[in-house]
Amino acid sequence: MRNHEQPQDAQCMPEALVSQVANAAKEAGVGLAGENALPRYDETAHDQVRATAAEKAEEDRMVAFTYLRMGPDLFQPDNWRRFAAFVKRMTETGVRDVSREQVEREAQGVAHATQGVIQEAAVALCN
Repeated sequence: MRNHEQPQDAQCMPEALVSQVANAAKEAGVGLAGENALPRYDETAHDQVRATAAEKAEEDRMVAFTYLRMGPDLFQPDNWRRFAAFVKRMTETGVRDVSREQVEREAQGVAHATQGVIQEAAVALCN
């Protein structure tokens, strides 16, 4: 969640809150773990998670991230492909220099290869 995505009358600043918690964890000498708060499957949300969790100096990265809200919507083909790309980018941050296009191609392959299993999971979640 980004500050500018929130309604003005809510007077909330999720980015500032995460920064405050991250600074407190660093000062206390403990690792920071996080999770997604909302069921968002778009690249903007995934990019925000990556920027917060993985694209910082190694000592400032989150030690763990839990992806919540794994429901039927996640298993829709486009959402699943984006999720596969998100996971790949999260796990490979700093490991190898790969273009976004290459990650998308690889994620498309994963999405295609797992299509049957994913559809079964979506049906099971709906029942």
